Amino acid sequence: MATHSQTAPAPILPPPRSEVGVLGWMRANLFDSRFSGALTIVSAAVLLVGGWFGLRWVFLSADWGLLAEIGGLFVLGPYNTDQSCPGNNCFWRPQVGLLLVSMLLGMIWVVAGGGVAKRIAIISAVATAAFAFLPYDFERMGMDVRLLLLANLPAVAMGWALARYIPFFRTVKGVGMLALAAFLLTLLLLRGWEDGGPGLMPDLLFGWVPGLGPVVDLKNWGGLMLNILLAVAGIALSLPIGIGLALGRRSDLQVVKAICVVFIEVFRGVPLITLLFMSQVLVPLAFPRDFPLDPLPRAAIIITLFSSAYMAENIRGGLQALHPGQAEAARALGLPGWQTTLLISLPQAIRNVIPAIVGQFISLFKDTSLVYIIGMLDIVEESRAYIQGNPELLSSAKELFIFIAVVFWVFCYSMSYVSRRYERHLGVGER
Repeated sequence: MATHSQTAPAPILPPPRSEVGVLGWMRANLFDSRFSGALTIVSAAVLLVGGWFGLRWVFLSADWGLLAEIGGLFVLGPYNTDQSCPGNNCFWRPQVGLLLVSMLLGMIWVVAGGGVAKRIAIISAVATAAFAFLPYDFERMGMDVRLLLLANLPAVAMGWALARYIPFFRTVKGVGMLALAAFLLTLLLLRGWEDGGPGLMPDLLFGWVPGLGPVVDLKNWGGLMLNILLAVAGIALSLPIGIGLALGRRSDLQVVKAICVVFIEVFRGVPLITLLFMSQVLVPLAFPRDFPLDPLPRAAIIITLFSSAYMAENIRGGLQALHPGQAEAARALGLPGWQTTLLISLPQAIRNVIPAIVGQFISLFKDTSLVYIIGMLDIVEESRAYIQGNPELLSSAKELFIFIAVVFWVFCYSMSYVSRRYERHLGVGER
């Protein structure tokens, strides 16, 4: 009689420690071969040596006192000086615009459902409020300035509450309309309004506001504020203009197609700095001598048109990448051409070229530093002019321009980071 011996199943052993965790990751990615291991060791040595000398220079040798000396000129340029704003009482205008931005970030926090929008809103408000504790005396940075900076924290909370409890501000449409109104209001505040100016309604609305009386000339707008304003206007306008140019270039109407092709090729074939210089020299010849031609609107128009030409090619590439079956299926369902484009083709095309679109936005933001060619004091030109006017500070120029590079990197990396998270949310590149 046969007997069957029952044996217990063998226990499942864990994987070796060298294949999991940090050691496993290093073995798979840094030391998977002799060449990879040698390259890792050499790279680590170079980074350690560079980091040692770099951090030693940053914390021990570098002189960052120039940043504190420039102060508000770095952010606002000559906007709040006696020359442009008698009495220096215009400081609150850009800060009110910053409060509106903080409130919009709080609304976007609710509309986006938290995540990246929540972190950006909190970090922006905390970083802005931290400037209220700069070690300046109260003669240089008064309590009113500090309180307005600290008010960005409750501004984010107010925007969150508005979007949380008012359904209109909980939608993309509501936030978009409020953002447009906030941008226009910021421009009006920055410009100012003189008592007795043309028109009755502006006097009734803004004549009682203290500090709005002196009009600040557009040529005195400068610093980081100028770069941000040009970038916001260019980004907001270049995308719809680029979409229109891309659709026009694919149009069956030969006249429309020819106009779009000429526009795109001309602006893509001429450097931006040349276009800015031409706007300064040639455009005034087409207008009467006493016609007001401020450099800021010209710079905004040129930068927007230049960026829209590249944006049009990005959008056109996304449209051409779509399978023809998408439009054929839409036509089979009876959709007219405009609905097929707006509801089927265009959303998919924009989704596919999000990296290219954001890359163009980043390039546009960096190109705003070229407005110095028409005499505007952006953050780079304001710093250069300040050092040129104070030759004794020339030895600290490298610290100043390194700091400017970090500022540009923060803004550009933020746009890139939001783009990557948005692509992951939409599943770009996945099927």
